[in-house]
Amino acid sequence: MGDRHQDIVIKNVENNELDNIAEKVVNYLIEEKIISSKKSDNVLGKDLGYAPGEHWNLAVKYPEEEHFLELWTNGLEIRKGRTVFWADGGAFEKIECPKCGENNLHCEWGELFGQWIENPTSANLECITCKESSSISEYKFEPIWALSNLGFVFWNWPIFKNSFIIELEKLTGKQIIKVEGKL
Repeated sequence: MGDRHQDIVIKNVENNELDNIAEKVVNYLIEEKIISSKKSDNVLGKDLGYAPGEHWNLAVKYPEEEHFLELWTNGLEIRKGRTVFWADGGAFEKIECPKCGENNLHCEWGELFGQWIENPTSANLECITCKESSSISEYKFEPIWALSNLGFVFWNWPIFKNSFIIELEKLTGKQIIKVEGKL
């Protein structure tokens, strides 16, 4: 069966605002009782996560899908530090230039991802069409992938409501990309 994840990836977070934004999101989720305030061993990461709260269903499209509550892996994991948030689905279908929208599918993406993890300023790509150079973190991937230094990984949760994502964008003042994947 495998574990599924929905990643709420906060884009363009500066290092000096990382902890503040992460804390703001966690506090909001706890106040709304979407997650529990008590940390537990319910994520696949090395750190403890947050269990679903009593009002978890307010964040999802299909609250009747409560079977995930019975799973061991059903928590929220916070990832800080440069991370490639990946989707399932195999190969990329499209990798759009953020300037002109041209498909730059035939590049050394694996190598660029590694460079971005080490030093994001060294991972720029010149578009094959417009010749403009942009960070690979700004390219649009299909299936959806995202590169950022802050993300919230929800393990095995039902699909989120769009209004929930919009509320988090308002809270953080940042663009959010939702990535879905399966192990």
